[in-house]
Amino acid sequence: MRFTTRTIAYMAMLVALNIILTRFFSVRIPFEGVDGIRLGFGSLPLVLGGLMLGARAGFLIGVIGDLAGFAISPSGLYLPTFTLAAGLHGWLAGILTRRPWSEIATWQIYLAIGISQGVVSLLITPTLLSLHFALPFWLTLPGRLASQAILIPCYCVLIGVLLQRLSWILPYSVKCRSLSRQ
Repeated sequence: MRFTTRTIAYMAMLVALNIILTRFFSVRIPFEGVDGIRLGFGSLPLVLGGLMLGARAGFLIGVIGDLAGFAISPSGLYLPTFTLAAGLHGWLAGILTRRPWSEIATWQIYLAIGISQGVVSLLITPTLLSLHFALPFWLTLPGRLASQAILIPCYCVLIGVLLQRLSWILPYSVKCRSLSRQ
């Protein structure tokens, strides 16, 4: 798949939004000197990019956003595994909804959001924290469960509203007509 100029512009906007929301508008809860939990809407642009522009674009938005965000505002060591985890947010959302937008129901979009958030935020990130920093998996899991119980419904509502409101500006292949039907 080739990216058009419009798609690259959307990706750049979502990368910038990811950096701002992740690095500057997130609350960090440290465990033993390591950011164990980060509360915020930083992965919202990644999931939105995966849903709107596809799995490959969602992955690139996550990877570029993490690399540029670390260059702008470094926090500790750079670990490429966390960059891949950021890319996985967008890739999972895109791969789970890869059919044409006219065939995707709202509940399928919500399911893709829940699965991508659950897999990356509840399984992969705590596992990476455990591997790299010896932070026990079970120590951060209760806080992550509580945060995702709040964030996943918020993401569903925000992304649903954004896809409805942005449908007039998005290219034809990206429009989601199913949101207006329900």
